[in-house]
This record gives sequence, C-alpha cells and structure tokens, in this order.
Amino acid sequence: NYRNCTAYVNTIVTAAAGVLTAFVLGGLNKLKTKVNVWLEARTTAAQREVIHKVAGEAFAFAQTTFKDAGGVHKMHEALQYASLRLTEQGIVYRLRSYKQQLRRHIWSIRLKQKRYSL
Repeated sequence: NYRNCTAYVNTIVTAAAGVLTAFVLGGLNKLKTKVNVWLEARTTAAQREVIHKVAGEAFAFAQTTFKDAGGVHKMHEALQYASLRLTEQGIVYRLRSYKQQLRRHIWSIRLKQKRYSL
C-alpha cells in the first residue's frame, strides 16, 4: 500500500516538475526576446556582436577561474570582466545591462547543453 502511494506521488511530482520546467523555459524565452529588443534599440549591430562575444568570454573566464566559487561570486567576477573589456572597447553601459546580456548568454549555453544531454 505504501509503495503504491509512493509511486503515485512520484508520478505526480514528476509531472508537476515537467509543467513547471515548461513554464520556466517559456518565461526565459520571453525574457530573451525582451532583452534582444532592448539591446537592438540601444546598440549598433557591431556593438551587439562585441557584447555577445565578451559575455561569452566573461562566462568562460568565471567558470574556469572560479570553478569552486558559488554562482553569485562567479556572476560578480564575470560582470567585472565584461565591464572592463567593454569599457576598453569604448562600450559603456550600466551594470544592469551587463547582467542582462551575461544572463542571456548563460541561459542559451545551458539550454544548448540540455538539448544535447537528453
């Protein structure tokens, strides 16, 4: 009787997790679209390309250099890296803009990793 109940609970929890994941991915996709629109309105195509490239570099830098650190610390270090590199290239934005672009890049990497791991 207990095992039957556990099986039902596991099925319900798994289904709920699947639905929740679908909503989260849908929300991330909408957020990605909004960030893209926002970036396009405030940057040139060349600047967007540089920002995307630097976001990727910042992500890789934080992942390799601070692999034992927590996510918040990695994000802070990646933002510092991105801010420095973009400022060197004459692209100056608010910290919030860097965060949005870096998060977008991280989400796209994670989504690609999940697609290939399934």
